[in-house]
Amino acid sequence: MSKLSLRSLAKLKFVLILLINVVSRVAGIDHCSSHLFALNDTSTQFTKEVVNHEYAVLNQFKSLHCCAKGYRSIEWFKNGKPYPWPGDVSTLILYPEASNQTIYTRHASLVDNGNYTCMVSNESLKLEQHMTLIVQGNSPDAPLPTYRPKDQTVQLGHTARFYCEAFVGNLGLPDVKSDISWYRVYERDQEAIPDDQQKVIRREDNQNIGAILELTNVDVKSYGRYMCRIEMGNSAHRLEMSAWLFGPPIKAEDSSSALLQFLAIFLACLAFLALLTVYRYAPTWRQINRKNSNQCRMDPAEKFNIPTRP
Repeated sequence: MSKLSLRSLAKLKFVLILLINVVSRVAGIDHCSSHLFALNDTSTQFTKEVVNHEYAVLNQFKSLHCCAKGYRSIEWFKNGKPYPWPGDVSTLILYPEASNQTIYTRHASLVDNGNYTCMVSNESLKLEQHMTLIVQGNSPDAPLPTYRPKDQTVQLGHTARFYCEAFVGNLGLPDVKSDISWYRVYERDQEAIPDDQQKVIRREDNQNIGAILELTNVDVKSYGRYMCRIEMGNSAHRLEMSAWLFGPPIKAEDSSSALLQFLAIFLACLAFLALLTVYRYAPTWRQINRKNSNQCRMDPAEKFNIPTRP
C-alpha cells in the first residue's frame, strides 16, 4: 500500500507540475489580454508597453507579442521575411486565438535568433513594432533588461504609468526567487512604493518579471525620480532602472513681447517724470514769463535812459 501511495503521490505531483506549466504558458500566450492602457478611443494603436528586447533559454517555451487594437490586418516579419517561416528561419508560429497578436514556440531554437517586426494597419495608417530575440544556452546570472521605464510629462490631476521588465530565466531552485519593486528616489533616500500602486507581471514560466507603477491624480509632490529594482536570489544579482516624472513645461514669453513690455514701462516712467517736472516747476515758469512780459511793455527811452525833448 505504501508503494502504491508513493506512486500515486508522484503521479499527482507530476500532473500538478504539468498543469502549472500549461497555465503559465497560456498566461504567457494571452499576454495581450490584461494590464492594457486605459484607452477610450477606437483608433489603431498599441495597447500596452512595447517590449523591444526579448530573451529565451534553449529548448524552452517562448512567445513574442504585438498588443494592438483598431487594426484591420496584422503581419509578422523576421529579418524582413514575412510569416510563415520555414524551419531553418524560425520555429515560431502564430497563435490565432490571440487575434494573431502573438507568435510562440514550445522549444526555442538557435535559428529563432533575430529581429522580428509586427505591422498593424488599417485603410489609412500603419504602425510597426520591432523586437530582437536572443536565445541563450542557459539562464542568465543577473537580470537582463527587456523594457526600461521612460521619462514622462503628466499634468496635474492626471495618471502616470511606468513599466519595467527584465529576463531572469529559470532559476531552477524552489528557494531561489526573483523579486521586483518600485521606489521613490530622493536626494539621499529611497522610499518603497505601496503594493496597491504596483502590479507585478510574470510571464514565460516566470522567466520574465515586470511591474507596472500607476500614480493616480498626480500632484506637485508626485513629480520626481522613480526606480525599479529587480533582484535574483539575493541583492548581489540586482538590476536598477529609473525614470523621471515631470510636470508640464512653463512656456517662456516671446522675447519680442518682453521687449515691448519693457519699452512700454520705460516710456510710462518717462511720461510720469515729465508730468511731475511740469507740476513742480510750473509756478516758477509762470513768474519768469510775467517778468519777461513786463519788460517788453517798458518804454524804450526809460529802459535805456534816453533824454526826451521838453
